[in-house]
Amino acid sequence: MASSRAWLYVQAIFWRFLMRIGMFLHDLAPPRVPKPAFTRTVESDSHGHSVVIHFYCPPDYDLKRRQGHRYPVTVNFHGGGFTLGCATDDSRWAAAIVNQVDAVVASVSYRRAPEHPFPTAVDDGVDALLYLAAHALDLALDVSRVALSGFSAGGNLAVTVPLRLRERISTEIKEHFGRAESTQNLVDQTSQLNIVALFSWYPILDFLESRDHRRAMSIMPNKSMPTFFTNLFDQSYIPNMEDRDSPFASPVRASDRILSEALPQDVFLFICEWDMLMNEGQTFVRRLEGLGKRVRAMMIEKARHAWDKSPNPLRDQLSVDVLYNDACASMKAIFDR
Repeated sequence: MASSRAWLYVQAIFWRFLMRIGMFLHDLAPPRVPKPAFTRTVESDSHGHSVVIHFYCPPDYDLKRRQGHRYPVTVNFHGGGFTLGCATDDSRWAAAIVNQVDAVVASVSYRRAPEHPFPTAVDDGVDALLYLAAHALDLALDVSRVALSGFSAGGNLAVTVPLRLRERISTEIKEHFGRAESTQNLVDQTSQLNIVALFSWYPILDFLESRDHRRAMSIMPNKSMPTFFTNLFDQSYIPNMEDRDSPFASPVRASDRILSEALPQDVFLFICEWDMLMNEGQTFVRRLEGLGKRVRAMMIEKARHAWDKSPNPLRDQLSVDVLYNDACASMKAIFDR
């Protein structure tokens, strides 16, 4: 039975508080996690809201910015079932990119459910991309070299945001009559924007498949996310069942044409073996391979969902860093082409 929005909000506040404690413990493990260098607020007159972007930058960013240098940029989306988490949760991933790829990381603080259900998070991701494209010169960004990354719910956004961006551009152009100036601004913003790769970590890709079925089909059902979490996430983010087959929520439901046109050629998908989302991840990999995409799928053995966000400060961080470093090496090779 679906919970009331008020009760979902109370649960979300409770778990957000506990997650902040968990992430505090997570950050205690060496090495020290970096803080964002600065933030920018995306103001949207058309939607009446603002989105904060947290920037992680190479040490020489200010000097090279004054010299006219432009950095490739990775736009990251945090996890938490669209309900929990915040933009600084992936600071270790951001540090790996900054240090090994010499790129800027822009981590998006999208609005969370249940206060802001679907498609708010996807639209916030699109607005963030448009802001980066429009302010690329001021931010010293080379937006012809953009990678998208994300974890769990953020892994979903790394896939669905480019789909939504494509749809938004198409809609604006079709409805340009009486809004020619708005349409031209959107075209100008995206003219240089080029998403060259996706790095999606243990994403949810299909909201139509029931969680009970996923749990039953997983290799280790007792190690999958508990029902109280999955109910909170799904009911908070997509309360309307008819929205769950939207390609902007469930990208596995998108047509071949949309996936082919909107997603970049290089796609990296990292799947946890003990995750209830493993099967849909593998299915999506085969789908993209059939469309001619260059897909690299990495199975993380004997790992739970969000294995890299353990609150245990004595955890084996080196095993996580190995995969982060491997992903960064691939990202750098793509940016350097």
